Amino acid sequence: MATKLVEVIKRFLAECPHIISCQDHLTKTRLELENGYFLDLFYNETLGKYSYTLIKQNQRVVGWDNAPHHSQLSNFPHHFHAMDGTTQPSNFTGDPAQDIGTVINIVNAMFKDRS
Repeated sequence: MATKLVEVIKRFLAECPHIISCQDHLTKTRLELENGYFLDLFYNETLGKYSYTLIKQNQRVVGWDNAPHHSQLSNFPHHFHAMDGTTQPSNFTGDPAQDIGTVINIVNAMFKDRS
């Protein structure tokens, strides 16, 4: 697993108390969260590609990635898939160490709102 992704996973495990289990793969990690949620974290350092996706019942809840398919957005290729199904510009940079704090905060806030 890429060094940056390892550090991001360690940080997520330390800062998000809602994690039940962690499955590591070469460039992707799946975190099993409470209440049937999963968080898929993908990062390929060589290609500079990333995707962080919160999933429930095999459906994306929210997600961030830099797949080059929304060229009209201001921070192309970085974008955010919102709960309402819209795709919005993202302030992510592609550096998981910098970007993951936003993901952690949103996941923690989501569980706080549901408790």
